Amino acid sequence: MSEKEKREFFRFERRCQALADKFYASRWHEIDRSQSCREFDCLLDGRWKIEEKFRTHAYNDVLIELIQDLKSNAPGWFYETSCDYLHYFFMGDDKIIKLFRFNWKNFSSWLIKDYLPEHTQGRYVISKKGWGITLNLSVPISDIPAKLYLSYGSEK
Repeated sequence: MSEKEKREFFRFERRCQALADKFYASRWHEIDRSQSCREFDCLLDGRWKIEEKFRTHAYNDVLIELIQDLKSNAPGWFYETSCDYLHYFFMGDDKIIKLFRFNWKNFSSWLIKDYLPEHTQGRYVISKKGWGITLNLSVPISDIPAKLYLSYGSEK
């Protein structure tokens, strides 16, 4: 990733975090980003560790980062997070289009025990935009049982 791409990525991430913070505050949550680390992005209400993923617009899938950098074989956030909840945002021009809120323990368990054994020929997405060449598993939202998430926002 070039320095210009890094700067743009960080600008996008900061813009999205600011919108997420407004969303959290509108639901009376206390937001703490000071403890952000490899294992989670923010704390809500002093206790809930949140992993946030932001995508540039609405897609029909959730990307699960398995390997962050193929060259160094660095594990992706799927293995690194210690979150309680995954907040998966689809963003529009300065707004949240849709948010999926997953209980991480339930979602990751379903993915490993139920989804992957039935989808051994999964769809993988390679990204060159991250920290190296990243390997993601694409999980269609339509395949995810509705009991595993709460959603906020439009259906678009």
